[in-house]
Amino acid sequence: MKQLIGKVAELRGELESFSTGVVARLEPIRTEVEALTGKVEAAIGSLRPEVEAFGGELSTQIDALDAELAQMEP
Repeated sequence: MKQLIGKVAELRGELESFSTGVVARLEPIRTEVEALTGKVEAAIGSLRPEVEAFGGELSTQIDALDAELAQMEP
């Protein structure tokens, strides 16, 4: 029984050590991912006005072509 209790204590210590090590390794990765996410959001935000302007121009061209096609119909 003492051997079993000792083995359980040993395994518990290994698990806690592993958990601490994993957290220590994952924390910098998480911080880096959060920083990159912020940069991606900023990049998308800066592109949005250009995309919206292009979409508006494209919509205007499509409307003009639709009107032109409507005039061609008998």
